[in-house]
Amino acid sequence: MIKLLYCLRRRPELTLQEFQEHWLERHSQFGIANKQVLRYVQYHALLDDPIRSALAQAAAGEGGAQPYDGMAAAWFASPEALKQSMSSEEVAAALEDEKLFIDHSRSTAVLCDEHIIVEPEPAAPIVLIECLARPAGVDRAFFSRRWLVHGEIGRKANARGLLQGYIQNHALPEGDERVAELAELGAGQGWDGIVTAYFHSVAVAKTLFADPLASEESFEDEKEFIDHSKGQYMLTRRHVIKDLVR
Repeated sequence: MIKLLYCLRRRPELTLQEFQEHWLERHSQFGIANKQVLRYVQYHALLDDPIRSALAQAAAGEGGAQPYDGMAAAWFASPEALKQSMSSEEVAAALEDEKLFIDHSRSTAVLCDEHIIVEPEPAAPIVLIECLARPAGVDRAFFSRRWLVHGEIGRKANARGLLQGYIQNHALPEGDERVAELAELGAGQGWDGIVTAYFHSVAVAKTLFADPLASEESFEDEKEFIDHSKGQYMLTRRHVIKDLVR
């Protein structure tokens, strides 16, 4: 199994609502029609997401990258299935439709291996997405090993009812033959990993953010392998288009 995550920014003439409406109501049909796509989920940035709003203000002040407007996730049985999909008529039509609402020059695709730390509950529609980058001097192999150890904090949060699912999506490591095979797909591997953390509601998410487990224990542990100044973060609502709830 291989997972493709596509972090999206909208065309500048569209509002966030216009972007998301087209994505959900029109573009989702292409994922359903593509037989190689085993699972397909859209994660829509919340219109009133305080995390994303803070990032947008910081980017405007510093000339940095604007936050993402959402993320698509697609699962394939193998790299070969993904390559076969990319040459299909369904994907050709989907790429044409993407020109209507996605700014490809400011969007990023990442090929990942999925590590399920806590299987998401079906009734957990709010998802925190964290696009992670490692500090200077830390290679991706160390980042991945250390991140898996860090997953124990996610299990603690789940045991306390503050987290209803936690998946680590590890970008394929440098030198992985699958990266070379799929280079033509344009997956830039710009992130070292992407978190999807699942909550029953925004209220539950905010409770975890304020809890010392996240604000102190988790934050201190992450300093060894994550440079949060380089990351991107957003609260989203997931829309399951095809198959499982992830």
